[in-house]
Amino acid sequence: MYFRQSAEEQQFLMDVAMGRKAPTLVIVGGQILNVYTGRLEQKDIVVAGRRIAFVGRSEQSGVRTDASTKIFNASGKILVPGYIEPHAHPFQLYQPVSLAEKVLPLGTTTLIHDNLFFFAQLEDEKMLSILKQLDNAAVKHFWWARLDPQTHLAQEKQHLFSYERVREFLSHPLVLQAGELTDWLPLLQEDPTMSTWISDAKKYGKRVEGHAPGASYRTLSRLAAAGVTGDHESISVEEVWNRLELGYMVTLRHSSIRPDLPQLIKGLLEKQRVPWHRLMMTTDGVTPLYLKPGFTDYLIHTAIESGCDPIHAYQMVTINPAVYYHLDEHLGGIAPGRLADINLLASLESPTPVTVFAEGEKVADKGKCLTQLPQLDGELFAKLRWRPDFRLSTADFSIPCEQGRKFPVIQMVNAVITKMTEETLVQHNGQIQWAEDDDRLLAFLVDRHGKWITPGVIHGFAKGIDGLASSYTGSHDLLVIGRDPEMMAEAANRVLEQGGGIVWIQDQSVYMNLSLPIAGWISRDPIDQLITQLEPFVDRLRAFGYPYSDPLYSFLFLSSTHLPQVRLTANGLMRVKDKKILYPAVQRG
Repeated sequence: MYFRQSAEEQQFLMDVAMGRKAPTLVIVGGQILNVYTGRLEQKDIVVAGRRIAFVGRSEQSGVRTDASTKIFNASGKILVPGYIEPHAHPFQLYQPVSLAEKVLPLGTTTLIHDNLFFFAQLEDEKMLSILKQLDNAAVKHFWWARLDPQTHLAQEKQHLFSYERVREFLSHPLVLQAGELTDWLPLLQEDPTMSTWISDAKKYGKRVEGHAPGASYRTLSRLAAAGVTGDHESISVEEVWNRLELGYMVTLRHSSIRPDLPQLIKGLLEKQRVPWHRLMMTTDGVTPLYLKPGFTDYLIHTAIESGCDPIHAYQMVTINPAVYYHLDEHLGGIAPGRLADINLLASLESPTPVTVFAEGEKVADKGKCLTQLPQLDGELFAKLRWRPDFRLSTADFSIPCEQGRKFPVIQMVNAVITKMTEETLVQHNGQIQWAEDDDRLLAFLVDRHGKWITPGVIHGFAKGIDGLASSYTGSHDLLVIGRDPEMMAEAANRVLEQGGGIVWIQDQSVYMNLSLPIAGWISRDPIDQLITQLEPFVDRLRAFGYPYSDPLYSFLFLSSTHLPQVRLTANGLMRVKDKKILYPAVQRG
């Protein structure tokens, strides 16, 4: 485990602190941001192995160096603690290792991950093996324990969220919280299983992360009484303040689909006596393109640009999450006894580090990763291969709707939120007839095993798409969008043949083919390569009228039943509020 310290390590730390042995590293000449006091201090850092032995003027330390001690001159640099991302979703086309490889040179040395993807795909032994394989890496990987699946599960998958299975994961020492609770209504209804999980989380000393966008003060109060300790869903300063008043730890979000940080910071600055120590910041599971300007360093930059005092900005991604998650004895600050996770900056206003140290080792310099991070084993990825044994035809993409009858249509409000309208579909010989300027498209969700298909129509996604298929969806089924059933079938079958991906066929040409061979969700490519592949795809999609920030999140959430108002599910087109099926799924032979 990251914080496990042998008797030998502790003795060496004390020997260095007491001046009996030489340190492994001394960083001299820099200014240190003391996140505990909020001050910049001209001090040196003495390191014994993985941990800091002394912070102060070297001549006052009593420390004696020898030929084995590395001396690093940090003159002109600002030294800050390694950054902590408290709310990562490490499966947005990438996986935890490729995310770590991208963000370590950007100064993020600790990631606290959602477990949902792996928890839903792997049996317990394999899931827990991921935690073991990533333990003791330069980037520290911690986890949450999901209590709900975020999608409408078929009956045969209900066991995935059994009481015993969730409890086993929740009790693991690398798991820091329960949640996020996208389906929190059972908690307020005092569902016995949900209530017991929350009690277990408290017993194990874990936090409970809520997910209550737009919730009233009364609802937030009830959730706090039920055990929720934090929330990251505020989209206005009033929502931030309500949560602060109720004792929540509040995480300010700046993500692919909710770039809210500037308005939240500016709104907070209009308040008096802002409790900055109760605030954190998150990228909330960004897709690869968001990572082009940065990661946690970009959050700090955005906060400072929005008027936030730089000291508060750094505290929100270092000491604040460390204290909240009971990690501050080891992480979050530059002080004796803490792990030597240290970023060297050109200035306080430039949060992207020049050099990164993790546990006393120089691991990145000038944007380059200098260390080999642990990789997830090939056997695990082989276990996650998707091998569909069915194919689709043009006939699969027809809607059996009576002529003149109104059909429930998914109307997009933004990249992820939808509402329902009822519209007439003009058909001829069983096929919908589209007017030239019609921006409606067919949208089908196909069971990943080929057992059923849910038909739908979507309005406001884009205009004139022939065939676009994605296995990257919230339910892990296949989403197929378009207006030409032949091209839809071709795009879908290409995804099936390659075992996952995103394929767009337009005018008989392949506009996009991104392979996602790991469970149909994840690429083997580094994030920078994914960015190169995705940029032209998104540009082309916007040229076809896609009006929102992130189409990948639209693919993800069209089958996710924790958001309003209508979603494609295994049972059919569902109205989320009352779980009513507006149009049933069609069973396939």
